Amino acid sequence: MSTSTRQLILQRCFEAIQSKGFETLRTDKEIARLKITKGAFYHYFPNKAELGYAVVDEVMMLYYEQKWVSLENIESGIADALLAVLEQEKNRATETSIKRGDVLTNMILEMSHSDDLFRQKLEAVNEVQVKIIQRAIMTGRVAGELKNQTDARSMALFIVGQLMGCYTISKVRASRETFVSMIGNMQKQLKDALVIETSPSKSSDSVASTSIASNASRTERSEPTVANSFNRTEEKTEEKSNKGGWFSRNR
Repeated sequence: MSTSTRQLILQRCFEAIQSKGFETLRTDKEIARLKITKGAFYHYFPNKAELGYAVVDEVMMLYYEQKWVSLENIESGIADALLAVLEQEKNRATETSIKRGDVLTNMILEMSHSDDLFRQKLEAVNEVQVKIIQRAIMTGRVAGELKNQTDARSMALFIVGQLMGCYTISKVRASRETFVSMIGNMQKQLKDALVIETSPSKSSDSVASTSIASNASRTERSEPTVANSFNRTEEKTEEKSNKGGWFSRNR
């Protein structure tokens, strides 16, 4: 048996797990679909648990790394890249995929309580996503694109958990519309929480300040004019009185 046969078994079983879950996986059915002998199958995987471990390590790990690969090795545009991953999740979602749910979440719920080695392997898949996002957020902070107030790891955990939650709620409601709506709100929340305010708002404040200052300046210039008008009137009155204007004519 070749390595490609082993990879084919893993890929086919991963697809079956995505569709129905791990506990309902029937290896005999997958053997029949692959048209290989039981001996060939058990040459690679002596039992179902070993098959499951290999699926997580060799297929699921790569599957979730690829989801966030656009965030790796970039130095700018971090926020846009992050929001684009979520946008891609929305675009890829179908009624069928939503009803199936997120395969990692499903397996965590199925296997973590009964098999600690399974739990550790699933945790590793979760962690690889967190680390990719965490590094990206730190890069964005250094580039001056993202806010410094939020802890990068906490935010990365939040993003992964929030996405898993979107799949879970949408699955129980069997609604792609719910998924799209929740992801849209998630994108808005992340933008508010992570992205530094853009310059247009600052320039708007600057324009407002300039306008206020300009009005104040015009007010200050107009006040002396009024005062001078009164002064001139008083001076003329006094001048007429000294010259004997109206009063001298009465005498």
